[in-house]
Amino acid sequence: MGKRSTKFYRKNEAEVMKSLGMKPTKNSGAGWIEKEDGDNDYVICQLKSTDAQSIRVQQKDIRILEKNARVSHKIPLFAIQFLNTGEVWLMVKPENISDIVEYINTGICEKPETMELEDLKPKITKTISGSKSGREKFYEEKEKQYDKTKWANRR
Repeated sequence: MGKRSTKFYRKNEAEVMKSLGMKPTKNSGAGWIEKEDGDNDYVICQLKSTDAQSIRVQQKDIRILEKNARVSHKIPLFAIQFLNTGEVWLMVKPENISDIVEYINTGICEKPETMELEDLKPKITKTISGSKSGREKFYEEKEKQYDKTKWANRR
């Protein structure tokens, strides 16, 4: 079987999102306004599809989905589809299961609480200064670490 076209994946994505009760986003959420692959008033969803027997889910994709869900005040839902069988599996955090079950049973659920702005701030680990004295100190430390005379004596 040859490689599937982008047109196929876009059509498939739209069908899966509609089957899950969501509106597919334009261009798979690559625009400024709509994010992820589909959403509705309560849930935002990312879909990964494959022809293979296994699929790799990266933590980065989950974190992006989680961030977009917080910003839009929706429940994050990750969908995995195996194209060879047509099966769709759903992945959610344990604390969101009851909300997803409520949504599936009734078609509505409570929206997640509003997020704190601090949740979106990147965590700063270390500040690096670019001063001349700092650069000279760095080179001095490297010279001591890789002292050429020390290496010459080992031969």
